[in-house]
Amino acid sequence: MMIKHALPPLEKMDSEDIIQHLNDAMLPDEGKIPTYIMGSPSIHQLEKEKIFTKTWLFLGHESELPNNGDFITRDLAGYSIILNKDKNGTIRAFYNMCTHRGMKLCRADKGNKTHFTCPYHGFTFDNTGELKGVPLQKDIYGDALDKSTMALHEATIDSYQGCIFGTWNPEPEPLSDYLGDFKWYWDLLFGRAEMEAAGPPQRYVINADWKIGSDNFVGDSYHTMVTHGSIVKLGMVPSSKYSKKGYQLHTPHGHGCNIGMPNPDFAFEEHLVPEFKRNLSDEQFDVLSNIKNINGTLFPNLSFLISHTEIKGKLISNTSVRLWNPIGHDKMEVITWFFVEKEASADWKERSRESFILTFSPSGIFEQDDTEVFTDITNVGRGLVPQQKALHYTLKMGMNRTPTTNFPGPGTVYDDKFTEANQRNFYKYWLELMNS
Repeated sequence: MMIKHALPPLEKMDSEDIIQHLNDAMLPDEGKIPTYIMGSPSIHQLEKEKIFTKTWLFLGHESELPNNGDFITRDLAGYSIILNKDKNGTIRAFYNMCTHRGMKLCRADKGNKTHFTCPYHGFTFDNTGELKGVPLQKDIYGDALDKSTMALHEATIDSYQGCIFGTWNPEPEPLSDYLGDFKWYWDLLFGRAEMEAAGPPQRYVINADWKIGSDNFVGDSYHTMVTHGSIVKLGMVPSSKYSKKGYQLHTPHGHGCNIGMPNPDFAFEEHLVPEFKRNLSDEQFDVLSNIKNINGTLFPNLSFLISHTEIKGKLISNTSVRLWNPIGHDKMEVITWFFVEKEASADWKERSRESFILTFSPSGIFEQDDTEVFTDITNVGRGLVPQQKALHYTLKMGMNRTPTTNFPGPGTVYDDKFTEANQRNFYKYWLELMNS
């Protein structure tokens, strides 16, 4: 009789064995995803190395830096950076570390500065990153200090439609290529009009794995019937199946979204239509005009949403993005931005803000429902038992269906939102990067 030996815990495997174990257990094309990838310290460490230090990550929006000298401090793959518009109007991203003795250079969330002075020894850097001042330099260094070799370390950044992305990868795939065909859909969010962030982002911590948030937004409209069932009782939607009608689509690199349509009501401010038409193609404007909602994820961890809610007797849309920023193997900081068209009326902006607060802000109806789920999935999936018993998620919904060609946008498109094709696409790319 052959005895089957139990696998050792992931934490006792080296990285090569973990990857091989993943390849054996994880079959995205068949809709089989092992539960242990949520909340595992070893998986988290590999993700940092294989995914977060290599891919493009969202840092912020150009509207957050309107003036020369403006700066915000942000996180890039677990490392603090200073994102600033320098004295010449160029946006740069510096590793938030003094090049003298490694002290955190800037401890403010935002502000306006021409120079950054280290609180440890007083080394002072221009907002272009150059070292400009050293206390008592001539007395203590003489001619031995070459300040030109001590500029702040820069991360690579690029932007699309005002959205700023960064990477530590020294030779990254061009951002335009990374976004690929998904730019068509990103235009609906940030290209339809000049958009602005309405204040700083909101931040809160969830004891959950970051992938669950990305998975939820990339294509899961199915959970709305149950998790958000209360909104039917509140009369916010006509029925529990309202979230089924529309399209699900994905493109390479793990990106995907759901588009709820048609909408009998125009969800945007009417006087902005000429601006929308100038900025979008006819096909894009037609989709935007019929949107009830759109939710999706730009791989790996940037999710977005256009939703609309009745506020004071009027249907009002709100646009937001949220970053599922991993700060541990079972913990993430959620950073949420609320956006609005810059040329929208003051009344519209205020109602749109109220719509966002009611629904998808940290205290909103939908957000609170979701975060409870995210926490429990992480808790029950972690540890040795799910690994030894080969417990897995089943992502087989829609595998019997054929993509439609009756949609103007690019990508692989299905004419119903109740499918898990986007999740399979997401995890397939995740596994590809983990093998890289």
